[in-house]
Amino acid sequence: MMKVYHCPQTRAFTALWMMEEVGEPYEIVRVNIRAPGHPSDAYKKINPMGKVAGLEDGGIGFGETAAILLYVADKFPQKKLAPLPTDPRRGRFLQWLMFSATTLEPAMVEKRMGHTPNSLQSGWGDYDRAFGALEAALKPGPWLFGDQFTAADLYVASSLAFGMMFGMIDKRPAFVQFAERAQARPAFKRAQDIEAKEAAKP
Repeated sequence: MMKVYHCPQTRAFTALWMMEEVGEPYEIVRVNIRAPGHPSDAYKKINPMGKVAGLEDGGIGFGETAAILLYVADKFPQKKLAPLPTDPRRGRFLQWLMFSATTLEPAMVEKRMGHTPNSLQSGWGDYDRAFGALEAALKPGPWLFGDQFTAADLYVASSLAFGMMFGMIDKRPAFVQFAERAQARPAFKRAQDIEAKEAAKP
């Protein structure tokens, strides 16, 4: 059984949501990222960065949200949360799946810190370029690939909700509507209930 290494009220929620979308058995392993001595050597064997989420399957552990989402989507292709590797849409799917970590977050942090952007030299461009590209991709709707909800939608929606909640992303209508559509999914609501129960534990 797959194990999700999780800490409440962190970005690990995205992996939890993904597991609920898939609907296959998994175990939650609680990680206290604020405990003295974290990350332990044992946990660094799961995620060398010591961050959450981590995923373990068949005795092999790894981290990075995009990697977890891709692994799980490919493990259960019948759930159709990712285009197959032979599908011409696969490349664009991978671009949007990785967009949150490689482009949105750096652009958000750069803007929040008040740094002067260098759109030519920075891989993420700058805030306006990154979020303008995303807005254009979301507008046709309802999802990035039309009617098919994928792991890329999940990750983008999770990032938008997080960024808008903390005032790091402006609440453009396309962003708000996209996040609300994603959060209306039954799997999101289940993950939210699990998150609340985990947060209530001592």
